Amino acid sequence: MRYSERMPTDRFTELAEIAADRHSYFDLQDSRSVGYADNTVAQMARRGRIERVSQGVYRIPFLPAGQLGPYMAAALWPAGVRGVISYDSGLELWEVGDVIPAKIHITVPREHRVQREVPAVYELHREDLAAEEVTDVEGVPVVTLERAIRDCHAVYLAADLLEQAIRHGRERGLLTQAQAERLAVDVGADRVAVSRA
Repeated sequence: MRYSERMPTDRFTELAEIAADRHSYFDLQDSRSVGYADNTVAQMARRGRIERVSQGVYRIPFLPAGQLGPYMAAALWPAGVRGVISYDSGLELWEVGDVIPAKIHITVPREHRVQREVPAVYELHREDLAAEEVTDVEGVPVVTLERAIRDCHAVYLAADLLEQAIRHGRERGLLTQAQAERLAVDVGADRVAVSRA
């Protein structure tokens, strides 16, 4: 059955399933994938059936967003590409320390050009990430813990926070023994006790 022949409620159910996997959020690419035209999505937002979060990003109000909702909204914010949560926001997502980012850090490909003002709550980085540097935490795209630690070191995050991230990452099995030892040397966190779990 073609999209145009399906019942609107079927399409909305499919869209809600996508949004449920994304902490209640979806973008226009998602709505197009189930057969909605962009103007139909805009009309649903005007009628209050869905909530417009930012240009091209929406949420379904009856679905719980949870604590990771703002991160998913941030990953969907860059139009045309999926953003990846990075830097100290990545450390926070991995729950490896006491870092409390002032903004949500999003990395997009170097060539991607944003055609609108970046919201004050976001910090945008342009870098080409290798596929092996990107993973997810409960569906939210995020850099690997190793990459997050290296990026935080590059922007001079306090050494004690880097040490804490390495130690907790190793304890939780998010870093291998070799990764933890290499990171400790590379970021100057030689004091960190890297357990051989």
